[in-house]
Formats: sequence, C-alpha cells, structure tokens
Amino acid sequence: METKPDGRRVKMTKLLLKNSLIDLMKQKSIHNVSIKEICEGADVNRSTFYRHYNTQYELYDDIIQDISDDIEVLFNEKSSSLNFLTAVLEYIEKNRDTFLVILSGNGNMSMGEAFNIMTEKFIDKTQLSEMGVYVAQFVSAGITSTLWTWLNKEKRRPAHELATLIYYLMMHGLKRAIDFAPTPKSETKD
Repeated sequence: METKPDGRRVKMTKLLLKNSLIDLMKQKSIHNVSIKEICEGADVNRSTFYRHYNTQYELYDDIIQDISDDIEVLFNEKSSSLNFLTAVLEYIEKNRDTFLVILSGNGNMSMGEAFNIMTEKFIDKTQLSEMGVYVAQFVSAGITSTLWTWLNKEKRRPAHELATLIYYLMMHGLKRAIDFAPTPKSETKD
C-alpha cells in the first residue's frame, strides 16, 4: 500500500530547493546553474530534486508561480488599489533577495514582465487602443525601474510611501496619458 507523502516535508524540501536556486542565481545566470549545485545547496539528493522538478527552469517557474499566487491573495484581501499596492510593496521588500535575483540579468524574466503581473490588476489592456497599450507599457517599465532602484537601496523609504507615489502616478498620470494618447483613424470604430 502506497502512503501519501508528508505535506510538510514536501513543502520544506521545495523551499530548500527554491532557496538554493535563489542563492546560486545571486552569483550566476539560471542557464549556468546545475541541478547538482542546487541539490548541494539544499542538502538533498538529486533523486529528491527529480521527484519534484525536471529542470532548474521548472523550479524557477514554481518560484514565479508562488509569487503570482501570493499577489493574487493580496489582491483578493485588499479593499482598495492603494492598500493592495502597499501590501505588494511590503511583500516585495520582505522577499527582497528573491526579487533582486528575478529582476536581475540572472533571472529569466524582464522587469517589465515582472511588473505586468501586478499592473494587470489595475489595467485591462484588452480595452486599450494600441497607443494606450504603449503608454501602459511605458509607465509599467518606469515603475518597475523605480522598484529596482528602491530595492537596491539599503536605506529605503517605507513601502507605503513608494506605494502612494506609484498609485498616484498610475491612477492619475497613466489615466491622463491614456486619455490623451491619440487613437489612429484605423482603430476608430464607426
């Protein structure tokens, strides 16, 4: 008779593997990280790694999925956009090492892609004109660059201050920019 794996033990093993990968990616690109190095850092056997993941990229994707899931929970818990944004920045700051790795050249995701996970909660890009999408992407990349600068400072402004700044840029500056962006005649609906 087959027994169910111990849920806590599986969670702990996955956490050790994720932490090991993040530590390794502080030094080098995910493309140069081996399964052997991940296992040594986590102090687990390769067979244990392969019980959960096939590649280091699959492990990395699991880290990204955890972040996305956590942000989704925050979105569902917060009553206002500003509260949500503040909670996200506090989450990012709490997981600073992970975000610095993900947003660095050693990660497998650009800063713009990472921030799109968050901005999609504010903006339905399917409702924007082509020019509106350009404006939204421009603002999104600028905010992400601001987050990158903020995370790299040892003495940072509190998360709620930066959240307030970003919120007002997104809700007022972005809306005005999108409203102002001309719609080419080929996109207008007759």
